[in-house]
Amino acid sequence: MEKSMFFIGICPPHPLEREVHGIKQEFYQKYGIKGAFRSKAHITLQMPFKLAISKEDLFLSALTQLLQNQKNFTVQLKDFGCFEPRVVFINVRDDFDLNELQKSVANFMRQFQIFNDTHRKNGFAPHITIAFRDMKKPIFYEIWSEVKDRTFQNSFLADSLIVFKHNGKAWDIFKEIKFGYT
Repeated sequence: MEKSMFFIGICPPHPLEREVHGIKQEFYQKYGIKGAFRSKAHITLQMPFKLAISKEDLFLSALTQLLQNQKNFTVQLKDFGCFEPRVVFINVRDDFDLNELQKSVANFMRQFQIFNDTHRKNGFAPHITIAFRDMKKPIFYEIWSEVKDRTFQNSFLADSLIVFKHNGKAWDIFKEIKFGYT
């Protein structure tokens, strides 16, 4: 049975996504790190998972149905955070609607025998990654010292989910599913 890799997230609109891309670009130019470019700016709701190609249509149809009762909500971004010593990110303010959506997606995934172990073990920590994976510890500490006191503030209306699919090198947008209740 042939499978593909997917993950589910919420993406900021283009102007904000470009601003986040600019921050990623800043650290690529200074330190040569490029891992965060493998996907566009997003908040992960479901970590990467494998799904049989034969189940893709059923999965997307069921996920679309789930989101028919989902209302739009505002996501607020404030400053920077980290998961020491490998990830630097833009903080996403704690939000009831975002947390409920993540729980709803996690429960939905169980229908397909997909479980979000990371969120289950560590809790849901919404963020937008700007540097990770290919960053060595000394570089992490340099970047963190640059951004830990830097201010960043923005917000956007979350009105859809993005299902990303891995193409073998990076993550592509596979399907955008609009929320049904506005």
